[in-house]
Amino acid sequence: MKKRTKLLTGALTVLAGVLLLSSCTASFCSETDKAHILYAFDYGVSDYYDAEQEGAQLPEGAKPVFEGNTKVYYTVNVPTNNASGIGRANGEAVKAGLQTPSNAYFVKVDQYVLDNALKSYKGASYDASTITFGDVVVALDQFGYQKFSGEKLWDNWTKMNQDIKNMTSDPANGITLDDIPTNDYLTLYKNGLNTIISSYRSCLSISTAEYGYYGYANGAKYRTSDKVPVQIEAKTWAKAWNVNGKFTFFEGLLVYPIGWLVETFVSSFKNGGVAGGLAQLLAIFLITFIVRSLMLAVTIKSTAANAKMQQLQPEITKIQNKYPNSNTNNYEKQQMAAEMQKLYKKNKINPLSSLLVMVVQFPVFICVWGALQGSASLSSDALFGLHLSDSINTVLFNAANWGNGSAVAALILFLLMAAAQVVSMLLPQWIQKVKRKKIASLGKNPAQTQQQNTMKMFTYIMMAMIIFMGFTLPSAMGVYWFVGALFSIVQTLIIEKITASRAKKKGR
Repeated sequence: MKKRTKLLTGALTVLAGVLLLSSCTASFCSETDKAHILYAFDYGVSDYYDAEQEGAQLPEGAKPVFEGNTKVYYTVNVPTNNASGIGRANGEAVKAGLQTPSNAYFVKVDQYVLDNALKSYKGASYDASTITFGDVVVALDQFGYQKFSGEKLWDNWTKMNQDIKNMTSDPANGITLDDIPTNDYLTLYKNGLNTIISSYRSCLSISTAEYGYYGYANGAKYRTSDKVPVQIEAKTWAKAWNVNGKFTFFEGLLVYPIGWLVETFVSSFKNGGVAGGLAQLLAIFLITFIVRSLMLAVTIKSTAANAKMQQLQPEITKIQNKYPNSNTNNYEKQQMAAEMQKLYKKNKINPLSSLLVMVVQFPVFICVWGALQGSASLSSDALFGLHLSDSINTVLFNAANWGNGSAVAALILFLLMAAAQVVSMLLPQWIQKVKRKKIASLGKNPAQTQQQNTMKMFTYIMMAMIIFMGFTLPSAMGVYWFVGALFSIVQTLIIEKITASRAKKKGR
């Protein structure tokens, strides 16, 4: 292939890769999904207490959640850490020299959210004096997310802030203009929360249910754990062709079907009594086997041609040895090219057939990545403490994970994946090296050496890229690459055995 052709092919491949990457990594998270996730990161500043609980000791400063209600009390606990939406916003505001809202504002927000949640749960004319702690828990868990929803994300939040601002005109509401946030603070808060949730993309689900673990419920008395699952809407195949108002071809063609299989397998295994983390692992094993088998079926001719070229390596080496100066001598270069072309034609081989394998593998890889990254089921449960939706590097670089064992699991997965990739990608070169040793060399061939070095460099670069991506992408991709590498090793050995057997029968 001429240098100009190689450059053009490379440029087109990179361009196609960029287009595919931007298309197949579209987030399946709907506006409602995002509202649920946002609420997990900012549930407010009020800790609620059940005053009816036998022997309940209310903390100092606790107040009734509604006037005339003696069943539910609250205290104010303004978060100060960056894990919370409010804590992050307040920290950034202090750094920027902005005034932070008063506690009265945050309490008024919680009252506004609770009132709307109870209206959705109990009806618009609910009796505030009869509300119980259980009512508060259920109402906020089911409808608290409406704080950030609306026709579009943030609509209700914007309206809420305007309504609270309007309350300052009446002193009886207990809030003044000095209590409410500035526009700069609101912008900082909104941008900060959007940044927090932008990395969460596990919203490809086939049934509406609670998935994942989001937020940090520091001191929220109605929560049961630090991180909580949130409700994710079911996604249909029809909607996969138009994600969030944009035509998404590959999401509909491959990403959703692969994601659907992941969700179906995980659900089936869990319904059969398999633990959640193990169910996810088995699902990825099956997905890898199905995807790689289908890819092999599509590229079987190209794969067989590549294997045949490897089998012809002794003859190729003999031809290259006949022209040791082909790298600098045009006559030798032309003669060698003619003999190589004759050899390929005789054995019915197209040396460019290997490009078909790459053309098929790349978009499939991107789509598998999109499916595993988007799978809602993979964001729930854990295997040896490791959530497969978390990237390996994120887990390893968090000191707390070395205590709960998830970092050890991530490290073992990474080492297994890296080792399997090295073996699978270098195995064809090792086989060719063994074959070349059986041929007496007539002298060094610069063209042959350059070609071999180029192939080695390409292999090393690809191997390094895969290992790096396995380190930074969701852990599920590490499992996929590990199983895929084992599949490739077995495939290479089987094809080598078959081609060697056929060559022996032909007397080659």
